[in-house]
Amino acid sequence: MRLHGPDEPVYTIGVAARLLGVSPQTLRAIEREGLLEPARTEANIRLYSENDLLLLKRICFLVREEGVNFRGVRLILEMESRGGRTSVSVEETIVNGDIERRNRR
Repeated sequence: MRLHGPDEPVYTIGVAARLLGVSPQTLRAIEREGLLEPARTEANIRLYSENDLLLLKRICFLVREEGVNFRGVRLILEMESRGGRTSVSVEETIVNGDIERRNRR
């Protein structure tokens, strides 16, 4: 029996962070970057839906596992929302370009 729908914001920042294995500060940074805007209560408490958690999981994967910075994450998410998922070669190009820039510094 499901108590709420996937778009209904029900998870506080602490619960969402614990479910994702990240800190609340990480979720605040993602919000500051404009990658996700959680719902807010009248008391200004952030609330995340199940769909928000799925998007956050994708963002965390791209950052942690693939080494993509937030700017690259934004580009990937925009491309995915426009025409389905990006190809691996596009993601690899973005990641490799970021790595090359870091290595040049």
